Amino acid sequence: MLVSDRETHCPKCDNRLDRQTDGSTITVDIAHHGERVHDALRKMNAAVNDAKSGVARYLRLVVGSGIIREEVLMELREMEHRKVIVKFHLDGKNSGAYIAQLKP
Repeated sequence: MLVSDRETHCPKCDNRLDRQTDGSTITVDIAHHGERVHDALRKMNAAVNDAKSGVARYLRLVVGSGIIREEVLMELREMEHRKVIVKFHLDGKNSGAYIAQLKP
């Protein structure tokens, strides 16, 4: 069913549209194309905002192993605290990627 971008609730079931998810994961590499820290953080924030407006439940951020990783960690903690994201964790044993849960 098509719904206007201005709708906040489903006209059929009255559920909040911003909480709808198909359980998928979007992957974005923010650290391997010559990004500096401020570029990576900008890309991360844009990816979070874009992904939250879609139906994905998770956002996988590839951050590498350097200073970008540390700055992203601090930003994710802040986003979790402000409830911009639900929670986040390392991508299994891969210390160069985080998975942020965007929707419950």
